[in-house]
Amino acid sequence: MHGIIESLSPEHGRIDWKWVGSVFVVYVVLMIGGAGVLLAR
Repeated sequence: MHGIIESLSPEHGRIDWKWVGSVFVVYVVLMIGGAGVLLAR
């Protein structure tokens, strides 16, 4: 995971944790929303 992010953005060198955190939050919200829709049926 660490190497993948660095390979995607070699010019940065360090990871932008705000970007990583925002993507992670969106992913979690989508997973919870999807689970809620499936369980509601």
